[in-house]
Amino acid sequence: MAASKKAPQIAIVFFMDFSARRSQRTDRNSPHHTPGKGAAESAGAPCVAKNVQVNSGGKTDSMRAMKILGRLAVHSGILFLICLFFFEPLHAQKPAADDLLILNNVTVVDVRTGDLQPEQTVILERNHIASVGPSKSAKYPRNAPSVNCRGLFLIPGLWDMHVHLVFGEWFPGAQDISLPLFVANGVTGVRDMGSELDSVQGWRNEIEAGRLTGPRIYTSGPMLDGPKPRFPSSVAIATPEDAHRAVADLKRRGADFIKLQSLIPRDAVFAIAEEAKKQEIPFEGHVPDSVRASEMSAAGMKSFEHLIGIFEGSSLAEDDFLKGNKTEGKFLATYDVTRAAALAAILAKNQTWQCPTLVWERGGNLVDVSDFNKDTRVKYVPASWKNKTWKRFTDEITQGYGADDLVTRKRFIEKELEVVGMLHKTGVPFLAGTDTPAGVHIFPGYSLHEELQRFVAAGFTPLEALQTATINPARFFGMEDQTGTVEKGKLADLVLLSANPLEDIANTQKIAAVILNGRYFYRAELDKMLGRVETAAHRQP
Repeated sequence: MAASKKAPQIAIVFFMDFSARRSQRTDRNSPHHTPGKGAAESAGAPCVAKNVQVNSGGKTDSMRAMKILGRLAVHSGILFLICLFFFEPLHAQKPAADDLLILNNVTVVDVRTGDLQPEQTVILERNHIASVGPSKSAKYPRNAPSVNCRGLFLIPGLWDMHVHLVFGEWFPGAQDISLPLFVANGVTGVRDMGSELDSVQGWRNEIEAGRLTGPRIYTSGPMLDGPKPRFPSSVAIATPEDAHRAVADLKRRGADFIKLQSLIPRDAVFAIAEEAKKQEIPFEGHVPDSVRASEMSAAGMKSFEHLIGIFEGSSLAEDDFLKGNKTEGKFLATYDVTRAAALAAILAKNQTWQCPTLVWERGGNLVDVSDFNKDTRVKYVPASWKNKTWKRFTDEITQGYGADDLVTRKRFIEKELEVVGMLHKTGVPFLAGTDTPAGVHIFPGYSLHEELQRFVAAGFTPLEALQTATINPARFFGMEDQTGTVEKGKLADLVLLSANPLEDIANTQKIAAVILNGRYFYRAELDKMLGRVETAAHRQP
Protein backbone atom coordinates (compact mmCIF):
# COMPACT_ATOMS: atom_id res chain seq x y z
CA MET A 1 0.00 0.00 0.00
CA ALA A 2 2.82 2.41 0.83
CA ALA A 3 4.40 1.94 -2.56
CA SER A 4 1.14 2.71 -4.32
CA LYS A 5 0.77 5.98 -2.43
CA LYS A 6 4.29 7.17 -3.23
CA ALA A 7 4.13 6.48 -6.95
CA PRO A 8 1.74 9.37 -7.82
CA GLN A 9 3.89 11.79 -5.78
CA ILE A 10 6.96 10.88 -7.80
CA ALA A 11 4.98 11.20 -11.00
CA ILE A 12 3.68 14.65 -10.06
CA VAL A 13 7.12 16.04 -9.29
CA PHE A 14 8.58 14.57 -12.48
CA PHE A 15 5.76 15.91 -14.59
CA MET A 16 5.88 19.37 -13.03
CA ASP A 17 9.65 19.50 -13.50
CA PHE A 18 9.16 18.55 -17.16
CA SER A 19 6.45 21.26 -17.44
CA ALA A 20 8.70 23.84 -15.83
CA ARG A 21 11.57 23.07 -18.19
CA ARG A 22 9.20 23.22 -21.14
CA SER A 23 7.74 26.51 -19.80
CA GLN A 24 11.24 27.89 -19.27
CA ARG A 25 12.16 27.26 -22.87
CA THR A 26 8.87 28.69 -24.07
CA ASP A 27 9.10 31.82 -21.88
CA ARG A 28 12.55 32.71 -23.17
CA ASN A 29 11.11 32.89 -26.64
CA SER A 30 8.09 34.83 -25.42
CA PRO A 31 7.72 38.61 -25.69
CA HIS A 32 6.62 38.56 -22.03
CA HIS A 33 9.85 37.00 -20.72
CA THR A 34 11.76 39.20 -18.26
CA PRO A 35 15.54 38.58 -18.32
CA GLY A 36 17.40 38.34 -15.05
CA LYS A 37 15.02 36.10 -13.07
CA GLY A 38 16.78 33.34 -11.18
CA ALA A 39 16.64 29.77 -12.24
CA ALA A 40 15.06 28.76 -8.99
CA GLU A 41 12.25 31.19 -9.54
CA SER A 42 11.54 30.28 -13.13
CA ALA A 43 11.85 26.56 -12.39
CA GLY A 44 9.92 26.69 -9.18
CA ALA A 45 6.94 24.72 -10.40
CA PRO A 46 7.71 21.67 -8.22
CA CYS A 47 7.10 23.98 -5.26
CA VAL A 48 3.83 25.38 -6.55
CA ALA A 49 1.89 23.44 -3.96
CA LYS A 50 3.61 25.23 -1.05
CA ASN A 51 2.40 28.59 -2.38
CA VAL A 52 -1.22 27.52 -2.24
CA GLN A 53 -2.96 29.09 0.75
CA VAL A 54 -5.88 26.92 1.83
CA ASN A 55 -7.98 29.26 4.01
CA SER A 56 -11.18 28.03 5.60
CA GLY A 57 -12.48 31.54 5.52
CA GLY A 58 -11.62 32.24 1.87
CA LYS A 59 -13.90 30.59 -0.66
CA THR A 60 -11.89 31.97 -3.58
CA ASP A 61 -8.61 30.54 -2.31
CA SER A 62 -10.30 27.21 -1.65
CA MET A 63 -11.70 27.00 -5.18
CA ARG A 64 -8.35 28.00 -6.65
CA ALA A 65 -6.63 25.28 -4.63
CA MET A 66 -9.15 22.68 -5.77
CA LYS A 67 -8.55 23.63 -9.41
CA ILE A 68 -4.79 23.34 -9.00
CA LEU A 69 -5.07 19.98 -7.28
CA GLY A 70 -7.43 18.81 -10.03
CA ARG A 71 -4.90 19.80 -12.67
CA LEU A 72 -2.21 17.96 -10.76
CA ALA A 73 -4.33 14.82 -10.72
CA VAL A 74 -4.93 15.02 -14.47
CA HIS A 75 -1.26 15.69 -15.15
CA SER A 76 -0.18 12.79 -12.98
CA GLY A 77 -2.52 10.45 -14.82
CA ILE A 78 -1.21 11.60 -18.18
CA LEU A 79 2.37 11.19 -17.02
CA PHE A 80 1.63 7.68 -15.78
CA LEU A 81 0.43 6.71 -19.27
CA ILE A 82 3.47 8.37 -20.84
CA CYS A 83 5.77 6.41 -18.57
CA LEU A 84 4.02 3.17 -19.48
CA PHE A 85 4.33 3.95 -23.18
CA PHE A 86 7.98 5.00 -23.23
CA PHE A 87 9.50 2.88 -20.48
CA GLU A 88 7.68 -0.46 -20.92
CA PRO A 89 9.96 -1.51 -23.84
CA LEU A 90 12.92 -1.13 -21.48
CA HIS A 91 11.51 -3.97 -19.41
CA ALA A 92 10.52 -6.18 -22.41
CA GLN A 93 12.32 -9.47 -22.18
CA LYS A 94 14.74 -10.49 -24.89
CA PRO A 95 14.01 -13.87 -26.47
CA ALA A 96 15.40 -16.76 -24.50
CA ALA A 97 18.38 -18.48 -26.07
CA ASP A 98 16.39 -21.72 -26.32
CA ASP A 99 13.83 -19.94 -28.52
CA LEU A 100 16.52 -19.14 -31.09
CA LEU A 101 18.28 -21.13 -33.77
CA ILE A 102 21.30 -19.57 -35.45
CA LEU A 103 22.26 -20.56 -38.99
CA ASN A 104 25.82 -19.30 -39.43
CA ASN A 105 27.92 -18.75 -42.56
CA VAL A 106 25.16 -19.79 -44.97
CA THR A 107 24.65 -18.65 -48.55
CA VAL A 108 21.12 -17.27 -48.88
CA VAL A 109 19.47 -17.70 -52.28
CA ASP A 110 17.31 -14.69 -53.17
CA VAL A 111 14.55 -16.30 -55.20
CA ARG A 112 13.30 -12.91 -56.38
CA THR A 113 16.48 -11.77 -58.09
CA GLY A 114 18.72 -14.81 -58.22
CA ASP A 115 21.37 -13.08 -56.13
CA LEU A 116 23.49 -15.22 -53.83
CA GLN A 117 24.23 -13.69 -50.42
CA PRO A 118 27.25 -15.54 -48.96
CA GLU A 119 28.44 -15.59 -45.35
CA GLN A 120 25.05 -14.76 -43.87
CA THR A 121 23.70 -15.46 -40.40
CA VAL A 122 20.00 -16.24 -40.29
CA ILE A 123 18.48 -16.04 -36.82
CA LEU A 124 15.27 -17.97 -36.27
CA GLU A 125 13.05 -17.14 -33.32
CA ARG A 126 10.60 -19.97 -32.82
CA ASN A 127 8.73 -20.27 -36.13
CA HIS A 128 9.79 -16.98 -37.74
CA ILE A 129 12.93 -15.50 -39.25
CA ALA A 130 14.12 -12.85 -36.79
CA SER A 131 16.97 -11.48 -38.88
CA VAL A 132 19.18 -12.04 -41.91
CA GLY A 133 22.56 -10.35 -42.18
CA PRO A 134 26.33 -10.68 -42.59
CA SER A 135 27.86 -13.22 -40.22
CA LYS A 136 30.74 -10.91 -39.28
CA SER A 137 28.34 -8.41 -37.67
CA ALA A 138 25.63 -10.74 -36.37
CA LYS A 139 24.64 -10.35 -32.72
CA TYR A 140 22.93 -13.08 -30.74
CA PRO A 141 23.28 -14.89 -27.41
CA ARG A 142 26.37 -17.08 -27.62
CA ASN A 143 24.59 -19.86 -25.75
CA ALA A 144 21.86 -20.07 -28.40
CA PRO A 145 21.75 -23.28 -30.49
CA SER A 146 23.64 -22.76 -33.75
CA VAL A 147 24.51 -24.62 -36.94
CA ASN A 148 27.61 -23.96 -39.02
CA CYS A 149 26.19 -23.86 -42.55
CA ARG A 150 29.38 -23.07 -44.42
CA GLY A 151 29.14 -24.47 -47.93
CA LEU A 152 25.33 -24.76 -47.75
CA PHE A 153 22.64 -22.87 -49.66
CA LEU A 154 19.44 -21.71 -47.98
CA ILE A 155 16.20 -21.56 -49.98
CA PRO A 156 12.57 -21.09 -48.94
CA GLY A 157 10.55 -24.22 -48.25
CA LEU A 158 9.07 -25.76 -51.39
CA TRP A 159 5.37 -26.04 -52.32
CA ASP A 160 3.68 -28.78 -54.31
CA MET A 161 0.65 -27.00 -55.70
CA HIS A 162 -1.28 -30.06 -56.89
CA VAL A 163 -1.64 -33.02 -54.52
CA HIS A 164 -4.38 -35.29 -53.21
CA LEU A 165 -4.11 -36.15 -49.52
CA VAL A 166 -7.19 -38.22 -48.68
CA PHE A 167 -8.60 -39.41 -52.00
CA GLY A 168 -11.50 -41.48 -50.73
CA GLU A 169 -10.19 -44.96 -49.94
CA TRP A 170 -7.84 -45.06 -52.90
CA PHE A 171 -4.65 -44.24 -50.94
CA PRO A 172 -4.99 -45.69 -47.44
CA GLY A 173 -2.42 -44.80 -44.82
CA ALA A 174 -1.46 -41.57 -46.55
CA GLN A 175 -1.00 -39.76 -43.25
CA ASP A 176 2.01 -41.97 -42.48
CA ILE A 177 3.24 -42.01 -46.09
CA SER A 178 2.60 -38.74 -47.91
CA LEU A 179 3.09 -36.25 -45.08
CA PRO A 180 6.59 -37.37 -44.02
CA LEU A 181 7.66 -37.88 -47.64
CA PHE A 182 6.80 -34.25 -48.36
CA VAL A 183 8.81 -33.00 -45.39
CA ALA A 184 11.82 -35.24 -46.05
CA ASN A 185 11.97 -33.78 -49.56
CA GLY A 186 11.79 -30.16 -48.47
CA VAL A 187 8.11 -29.67 -49.34
CA THR A 188 6.81 -27.51 -46.49
CA GLY A 189 3.48 -26.57 -48.11
CA VAL A 190 0.89 -28.21 -50.37
CA ARG A 191 -2.28 -27.26 -52.20
CA ASP A 192 -4.66 -30.21 -51.88
CA MET A 193 -6.76 -30.40 -55.06
CA GLY A 194 -9.42 -32.87 -53.98
CA SER A 195 -9.81 -34.80 -50.73
CA GLU A 196 -12.13 -35.62 -47.87
CA LEU A 197 -12.45 -32.23 -46.21
CA ASP A 198 -13.02 -33.31 -42.61
CA SER A 199 -10.05 -35.67 -42.67
CA VAL A 200 -7.67 -33.10 -44.15
CA GLN A 201 -8.84 -30.41 -41.75
CA GLY A 202 -8.17 -32.85 -38.91
CA TRP A 203 -4.62 -33.40 -40.17
CA ARG A 204 -4.10 -29.68 -40.51
CA ASN A 205 -5.26 -29.06 -36.95
CA GLU A 206 -2.87 -31.73 -35.67
CA ILE A 207 0.01 -30.23 -37.66
CA GLU A 208 -0.70 -26.73 -36.39
CA ALA A 209 -0.85 -28.04 -32.81
CA GLY A 210 2.53 -29.72 -33.24
CA ARG A 211 1.20 -33.24 -32.73
CA LEU A 212 1.74 -34.33 -36.34
CA THR A 213 4.65 -33.62 -38.69
CA GLY A 214 3.52 -32.40 -42.07
CA PRO A 215 3.46 -29.47 -44.50
CA ARG A 216 1.15 -26.49 -44.43
CA ILE A 217 -2.08 -27.40 -46.19
CA TYR A 218 -4.54 -25.48 -48.33
CA THR A 219 -7.44 -27.65 -49.42
CA SER A 220 -10.50 -27.60 -51.65
CA GLY A 221 -12.15 -30.52 -49.93
CA PRO A 222 -14.14 -32.61 -52.43
CA MET A 223 -14.01 -31.76 -56.13
CA LEU A 224 -17.06 -30.60 -58.07
CA ASP A 225 -17.70 -32.85 -61.08
CA GLY A 226 -20.52 -33.76 -63.41
CA PRO A 227 -23.67 -35.79 -62.62
CA LYS A 228 -21.59 -39.01 -62.55
CA PRO A 229 -18.20 -38.24 -60.98
CA ARG A 230 -15.29 -40.43 -62.01
CA PHE A 231 -13.27 -40.12 -58.82
CA PRO A 232 -13.77 -40.34 -55.07
CA SER A 233 -13.88 -37.18 -52.96
CA SER A 234 -16.27 -35.60 -55.46
CA VAL A 235 -19.64 -33.82 -55.42
CA ALA A 236 -22.05 -34.48 -58.29
CA ILE A 237 -23.18 -31.31 -60.08
CA ALA A 238 -26.03 -31.62 -62.59
CA THR A 239 -27.74 -28.22 -62.41
CA PRO A 240 -26.97 -24.59 -61.56
CA GLU A 241 -28.86 -25.11 -58.31
CA ASP A 242 -26.49 -27.95 -57.41
CA ALA A 243 -23.58 -25.65 -58.17
CA HIS A 244 -24.79 -22.78 -55.98
CA ARG A 245 -25.56 -25.13 -53.12
CA ALA A 246 -22.22 -27.00 -53.30
CA VAL A 247 -20.08 -23.85 -53.37
CA ALA A 248 -21.94 -22.28 -50.44
CA ASP A 249 -21.69 -25.51 -48.45
CA LEU A 250 -17.94 -25.88 -49.02
CA LYS A 251 -17.35 -22.28 -48.02
CA ARG A 252 -19.38 -22.84 -44.85
CA ARG A 253 -17.38 -25.96 -44.02
CA GLY A 254 -14.07 -24.15 -44.30
CA ALA A 255 -12.72 -25.11 -47.73
CA ASP A 256 -9.98 -22.76 -48.92
CA PHE A 257 -11.05 -22.81 -52.56
CA ILE A 258 -13.30 -24.67 -55.03
CA LYS A 259 -11.85 -27.37 -57.29
CA LEU A 260 -13.54 -28.03 -60.64
CA GLN A 261 -13.35 -31.32 -62.52
CA SER A 262 -14.00 -31.91 -66.22
CA LEU A 263 -17.60 -33.15 -66.60
CA ILE A 264 -19.64 -30.25 -65.14
CA PRO A 265 -22.47 -29.07 -67.46
CA ARG A 266 -21.91 -25.66 -69.02
CA ASP A 267 -24.67 -23.75 -67.21
CA ALA A 268 -23.54 -25.21 -63.88
CA VAL A 269 -19.95 -24.11 -64.54
CA PHE A 270 -20.95 -20.47 -64.71
CA ALA A 271 -23.18 -20.93 -61.68
CA ILE A 272 -20.08 -22.10 -59.79
CA ALA A 273 -18.22 -18.98 -60.90
CA GLU A 274 -21.12 -16.77 -59.84
CA GLU A 275 -21.52 -18.35 -56.41
CA ALA A 276 -17.77 -18.41 -55.81
CA LYS A 277 -17.61 -14.66 -56.37
CA LYS A 278 -20.59 -14.16 -54.08
CA GLN A 279 -18.97 -16.30 -51.37
CA GLU A 280 -15.57 -14.69 -51.99
CA ILE A 281 -13.81 -18.01 -52.46
CA PRO A 282 -11.44 -18.79 -55.38
CA PHE A 283 -12.31 -21.47 -57.95
CA GLU A 284 -9.54 -23.44 -59.61
CA GLY A 285 -8.87 -26.73 -61.38
CA HIS A 286 -9.79 -28.28 -64.73
CA VAL A 287 -11.24 -26.23 -67.53
CA PRO A 288 -14.48 -28.24 -67.93
CA ASP A 289 -14.99 -29.98 -71.26
CA SER A 290 -18.07 -27.87 -72.00
CA VAL A 291 -16.32 -24.49 -71.72
CA ARG A 292 -13.49 -22.66 -73.49
CA ALA A 293 -10.31 -21.75 -71.64
CA SER A 294 -10.76 -18.12 -72.66
CA GLU A 295 -14.22 -18.13 -71.07
CA MET A 296 -12.94 -19.55 -67.80
CA SER A 297 -10.13 -17.03 -67.65
CA ALA A 298 -12.61 -14.20 -68.25
CA ALA A 299 -14.90 -15.64 -65.56
CA GLY A 300 -12.11 -15.34 -63.00
CA MET A 301 -10.87 -18.91 -62.67
CA LYS A 302 -7.66 -18.58 -60.68
CA SER A 303 -5.65 -21.53 -62.01
CA PHE A 304 -5.81 -24.12 -64.77
CA GLU A 305 -4.43 -27.63 -64.16
CA HIS A 306 -2.71 -30.09 -66.53
CA LEU A 307 -2.87 -27.63 -69.47
CA ILE A 308 -6.51 -28.66 -69.93
CA GLY A 309 -8.17 -26.16 -72.23
CA ILE A 310 -4.89 -24.84 -73.62
CA PHE A 311 -4.57 -27.16 -76.61
CA GLU A 312 -8.31 -26.97 -77.23
CA GLY A 313 -8.15 -23.17 -77.28
CA SER A 314 -5.09 -23.23 -79.54
CA SER A 315 -6.84 -25.42 -82.10
CA LEU A 316 -8.73 -24.65 -85.27
CA ALA A 317 -11.14 -27.38 -84.12
CA GLU A 318 -11.99 -25.85 -80.74
CA ASP A 319 -15.73 -25.89 -81.39
CA ASP A 320 -15.61 -29.60 -82.24
CA PHE A 321 -13.60 -30.35 -79.12
CA LEU A 322 -16.35 -28.81 -76.98
CA LYS A 323 -18.48 -31.73 -78.16
CA GLY A 324 -15.88 -34.30 -77.09
CA ASN A 325 -13.71 -36.73 -79.04
CA LYS A 326 -10.43 -35.12 -78.08
CA THR A 327 -7.13 -36.88 -78.70
CA GLU A 328 -3.53 -35.76 -78.53
CA GLY A 329 -3.08 -36.61 -82.18
CA LYS A 330 -5.91 -34.23 -83.09
CA PHE A 331 -4.45 -31.52 -80.83
CA LEU A 332 -1.17 -31.76 -82.74
CA ALA A 333 -2.81 -31.85 -86.16
CA THR A 334 -5.01 -28.79 -85.57
CA TYR A 335 -2.66 -26.66 -83.45
CA ASP A 336 -2.62 -23.07 -84.69
CA VAL A 337 0.17 -20.67 -83.68
CA THR A 338 -1.99 -17.56 -84.06
CA ARG A 339 -4.79 -18.93 -81.89
CA ALA A 340 -2.27 -20.12 -79.30
CA ALA A 341 -0.71 -16.66 -79.10
CA ALA A 342 -4.14 -15.03 -78.72
CA LEU A 343 -5.07 -17.36 -75.88
CA ALA A 344 -1.71 -16.78 -74.21
CA ALA A 345 -2.30 -13.02 -74.32
CA ILE A 346 -5.68 -13.45 -72.61
CA LEU A 347 -4.21 -15.64 -69.87
CA ALA A 348 -1.35 -13.20 -69.31
CA LYS A 349 -3.72 -10.21 -69.15
CA ASN A 350 -5.95 -11.97 -66.62
CA GLN A 351 -2.99 -13.53 -64.77
CA THR A 352 -4.60 -16.95 -64.96
CA TRP A 353 -2.11 -19.26 -63.26
CA GLN A 354 -1.03 -22.50 -64.89
CA CYS A 355 -0.11 -25.65 -62.96
CA PRO A 356 0.79 -28.01 -65.83
CA THR A 357 1.89 -31.07 -63.76
CA LEU A 358 4.47 -31.83 -66.44
CA VAL A 359 5.96 -34.78 -64.60
CA TRP A 360 2.59 -36.51 -64.64
CA GLU A 361 1.83 -35.46 -68.23
CA ARG A 362 4.99 -37.26 -69.27
CA GLY A 363 4.36 -40.19 -66.91
CA GLY A 364 0.80 -40.71 -68.08
CA ASN A 365 1.73 -40.68 -71.74
CA LEU A 366 4.55 -43.17 -71.23
CA VAL A 367 3.02 -45.35 -68.54
CA ASP A 368 2.72 -48.34 -70.86
CA VAL A 369 6.42 -48.33 -71.74
CA SER A 370 7.92 -47.30 -68.40
CA ASP A 371 9.92 -49.79 -66.33
CA PHE A 372 9.24 -49.06 -62.68
CA ASN A 373 11.05 -52.11 -61.34
CA LYS A 374 14.32 -50.23 -60.91
CA ASP A 375 12.72 -47.28 -59.11
CA THR A 376 13.95 -47.56 -55.51
CA ARG A 377 11.25 -45.14 -54.32
CA VAL A 378 8.68 -47.89 -54.67
CA LYS A 379 9.67 -49.08 -51.19
CA TYR A 380 7.83 -46.08 -49.75
CA VAL A 381 4.51 -47.04 -51.38
CA PRO A 382 2.01 -49.50 -49.87
CA ALA A 383 1.12 -52.55 -51.94
CA SER A 384 -2.51 -51.41 -52.29
CA TRP A 385 -1.40 -48.19 -53.95
CA LYS A 386 0.65 -50.11 -56.52
CA ASN A 387 -1.55 -53.13 -57.11
CA LYS A 388 -5.00 -51.54 -56.92
CA THR A 389 -5.14 -47.78 -57.43
CA TRP A 390 -2.17 -47.29 -59.73
CA LYS A 391 -3.12 -50.39 -61.70
CA ARG A 392 -6.64 -49.05 -62.12
CA PHE A 393 -5.30 -45.71 -63.37
CA THR A 394 -2.87 -47.47 -65.69
CA ASP A 395 -5.66 -49.53 -67.27
CA GLU A 396 -7.86 -46.45 -67.78
CA ILE A 397 -4.99 -44.45 -69.26
CA THR A 398 -3.89 -47.10 -71.75
CA GLN A 399 -7.47 -47.69 -72.87
CA GLY A 400 -7.83 -43.96 -73.45
CA TYR A 401 -4.85 -43.76 -75.78
CA GLY A 402 -7.05 -44.83 -78.65
CA ALA A 403 -5.36 -44.16 -81.96
CA ASP A 404 -2.49 -42.24 -80.37
CA ASP A 405 0.58 -44.41 -80.80
CA LEU A 406 3.80 -44.03 -78.84
CA VAL A 407 5.40 -41.76 -81.45
CA THR A 408 2.42 -39.41 -81.32
CA ARG A 409 2.42 -39.34 -77.54
CA LYS A 410 6.14 -38.55 -77.41
CA ARG A 411 5.61 -35.71 -79.88
CA PHE A 412 2.82 -34.38 -77.71
CA ILE A 413 5.05 -34.41 -74.61
CA GLU A 414 7.58 -32.25 -76.46
CA LYS A 415 4.81 -29.97 -77.75
CA GLU A 416 3.60 -29.44 -74.19
CA LEU A 417 7.05 -28.20 -73.21
CA GLU A 418 7.08 -25.87 -76.19
CA VAL A 419 3.66 -24.45 -75.30
CA VAL A 420 4.61 -23.98 -71.63
CA GLY A 421 7.70 -22.07 -72.73
CA MET A 422 5.59 -19.88 -75.03
CA LEU A 423 3.05 -19.13 -72.30
CA HIS A 424 5.86 -18.30 -69.87
CA LYS A 425 7.49 -15.84 -72.29
CA THR A 426 4.09 -14.20 -72.83
CA GLY A 427 3.80 -13.48 -69.10
CA VAL A 428 1.49 -16.25 -67.93
CA PRO A 429 2.37 -17.19 -64.29
CA PHE A 430 3.22 -20.78 -63.35
CA LEU A 431 3.04 -23.06 -60.31
CA ALA A 432 4.82 -26.36 -59.65
CA GLY A 433 2.49 -29.28 -58.97
CA THR A 434 2.65 -33.04 -59.46
CA ASP A 435 -0.79 -34.66 -58.96
CA THR A 436 0.77 -37.00 -56.39
CA PRO A 437 -0.09 -39.72 -55.53
CA ALA A 438 -2.96 -40.01 -58.00
CA GLY A 439 -0.49 -39.97 -60.85
CA VAL A 440 1.01 -43.41 -61.38
CA HIS A 441 4.48 -43.56 -59.82
CA ILE A 442 4.29 -39.88 -58.93
CA PHE A 443 5.80 -39.92 -55.44
CA PRO A 444 4.99 -37.38 -52.70
CA GLY A 445 7.89 -34.99 -52.33
CA TYR A 446 10.28 -36.67 -54.72
CA SER A 447 8.32 -35.87 -57.87
CA LEU A 448 8.25 -32.14 -57.17
CA HIS A 449 11.98 -32.01 -57.85
CA GLU A 450 11.34 -33.74 -61.18
CA GLU A 451 8.67 -31.15 -61.95
CA LEU A 452 11.21 -28.35 -61.50
CA GLN A 453 13.50 -30.14 -63.97
CA ARG A 454 10.66 -30.34 -66.48
CA PHE A 455 10.22 -26.55 -66.25
CA VAL A 456 13.89 -26.13 -67.12
CA ALA A 457 13.35 -28.49 -70.06
CA ALA A 458 10.56 -26.12 -71.15
CA GLY A 459 12.99 -23.18 -71.27
CA PHE A 460 12.78 -21.78 -67.74
CA THR A 461 16.00 -20.77 -66.06
CA PRO A 462 16.79 -22.64 -62.83
CA LEU A 463 15.74 -19.51 -60.93
CA GLU A 464 12.42 -19.31 -62.76
CA ALA A 465 11.81 -23.00 -62.11
CA LEU A 466 12.60 -22.53 -58.42
CA GLN A 467 10.17 -19.61 -58.27
CA THR A 468 7.29 -21.88 -59.33
CA ALA A 469 7.64 -23.73 -56.00
CA THR A 470 8.58 -20.82 -53.70
CA ILE A 471 7.66 -17.20 -54.30
CA ASN A 472 4.98 -17.94 -56.92
CA PRO A 473 2.84 -20.00 -54.50
CA ALA A 474 3.23 -17.19 -51.95
CA ARG A 475 1.96 -14.69 -54.53
CA PHE A 476 -0.82 -17.04 -55.58
CA PHE A 477 -2.11 -17.27 -52.00
CA GLY A 478 -1.56 -13.57 -51.31
CA MET A 479 0.99 -14.54 -48.63
CA GLU A 480 4.15 -12.92 -49.95
CA ASP A 481 4.50 -11.05 -46.66
CA GLN A 482 4.61 -14.37 -44.79
CA THR A 483 6.44 -16.89 -46.95
CA GLY A 484 8.19 -17.54 -50.27
CA THR A 485 11.56 -15.88 -49.56
CA VAL A 486 14.32 -15.93 -46.93
CA GLU A 487 13.68 -12.58 -45.24
CA LYS A 488 13.13 -11.11 -41.79
CA GLY A 489 9.60 -11.70 -40.51
CA LYS A 490 8.84 -14.64 -42.81
CA LEU A 491 7.80 -18.07 -41.58
CA ALA A 492 10.71 -20.36 -40.80
CA ASP A 493 9.99 -22.89 -43.56
CA LEU A 494 13.39 -23.41 -45.17
CA VAL A 495 15.60 -25.94 -46.93
CA LEU A 496 19.39 -26.23 -46.69
CA LEU A 497 21.06 -27.59 -49.82
CA SER A 498 24.61 -28.85 -50.26
CA ALA A 499 24.83 -27.43 -53.80
CA ASN A 500 23.67 -24.32 -55.65
CA PRO A 501 20.21 -24.83 -57.24
CA LEU A 502 20.75 -21.88 -59.59
CA GLU A 503 23.61 -23.71 -61.28
CA ASP A 504 21.64 -26.93 -61.67
CA ILE A 505 17.99 -27.23 -60.66
CA ALA A 506 18.61 -30.91 -59.83
CA ASN A 507 20.53 -29.64 -56.81
CA THR A 508 17.23 -29.05 -55.01
CA GLN A 509 17.42 -32.79 -54.31
CA LYS A 510 20.69 -32.41 -52.36
CA ILE A 511 19.00 -31.69 -49.05
CA ALA A 512 21.19 -31.25 -45.99
CA ALA A 513 18.40 -30.19 -43.64
CA VAL A 514 14.77 -29.04 -43.58
CA ILE A 515 13.33 -26.40 -41.27
CA LEU A 516 9.58 -26.76 -40.87
CA ASN A 517 7.75 -24.08 -38.87
CA GLY A 518 10.99 -23.39 -37.03
CA ARG A 519 11.82 -27.03 -36.29
CA TYR A 520 15.21 -28.16 -37.60
CA PHE A 521 15.49 -31.64 -39.14
CA TYR A 522 19.07 -32.79 -39.68
CA ARG A 523 19.85 -35.08 -42.61
CA ALA A 524 20.08 -38.02 -40.22
CA GLU A 525 16.60 -37.20 -38.88
CA LEU A 526 15.22 -37.02 -42.41
CA ASP A 527 16.72 -40.41 -43.18
CA LYS A 528 15.07 -41.84 -40.06
CA MET A 529 11.80 -40.31 -41.21
CA LEU A 530 12.14 -42.10 -44.53
CA GLY A 531 12.88 -45.32 -42.71
CA ARG A 532 9.62 -44.99 -40.76
CA VAL A 533 7.75 -44.39 -44.02
CA GLU A 534 9.20 -47.58 -45.48
CA THR A 535 8.11 -49.49 -42.38
CA ALA A 536 4.61 -48.00 -42.57
CA ALA A 537 4.35 -48.89 -46.27
CA HIS A 538 5.24 -52.51 -45.55
CA ARG A 539 2.63 -52.70 -42.79
CA GLN A 540 -0.10 -51.68 -45.21
CA PRO A 541 -1.90 -54.59 -46.92
